Amino acid sequence: MDSSTPQWARRQYGDDADVVSGAVWDALKDTEEAALDVRSVARSGHGFAPGSARMTNQYERLIDHILALGIEGTEIVKTGTWYRLALVHNTVLFPVCADVDGMEPPSHWPQGRGLSKLVQEIFAATSPEAKFWISDSIPGLEVPELVLRPSLAELASRDPRPELVLVWYEMDRSGLKRAWWGKAELLDETGNLRWVTERSLLTAPAPLFAVRDQDTDDRFDSGDLPEVPMSGRSDEERKLGIPPTTEAADTTEEDSAESDEG
Repeated sequence: MDSSTPQWARRQYGDDADVVSGAVWDALKDTEEAALDVRSVARSGHGFAPGSARMTNQYERLIDHILALGIEGTEIVKTGTWYRLALVHNTVLFPVCADVDGMEPPSHWPQGRGLSKLVQEIFAATSPEAKFWISDSIPGLEVPELVLRPSLAELASRDPRPELVLVWYEMDRSGLKRAWWGKAELLDETGNLRWVTERSLLTAPAPLFAVRDQDTDDRFDSGDLPEVPMSGRSDEERKLGIPPTTEAADTTEEDSAESDEG
């Protein structure tokens, strides 16, 4: 069990919490690698090419790693555009790359980035409330009704309705800096967020080491010592007075010269 996996994730994913957390982290590292690879061959000081590689890979690599877990009930949610989302244990995983001014992600959609209709629909389809930001109409202001596309409308019709887990991460020219994840809801059309759970720091999965039992008898220095027979002179060699053979080699002129130099 990985102690870095938060309690909300254990409640949501059960026994799969550690592997889901690891898959999300590995997907971010794969996204980082793709962006850095493109940057190294782009021959441009602008970030258009690596930015596109990061943007597309953040979805596809996450799908790849989640599907590789083989968790029953995992689905791929089509959004009617160029990217798809992974749904596992009734939560949609939604990666977001943005700068973080502080120790954790802010409670607002990334500044300077438009809150598209599709993003609004994704939040609406995974929110526990049918109407998630307009409570009372404002006199004289016509607010168009948010109509969900078929794939997301089907998602919203489920009981229980799926929830949304934001994978919020920072990545710059040097690579992945920090990453968090947590359940979130969109409060209004300006991009204010409500984090339903804590915003938990994502870290690399703990390595697994096989620890040998120290009480076993198969250590390299255990067991009986081998019996090595002593060799001596034969009866014929003794009668002829032949001296025993030693392991010492004869000293050569090169050996003598080398030792004299020391």
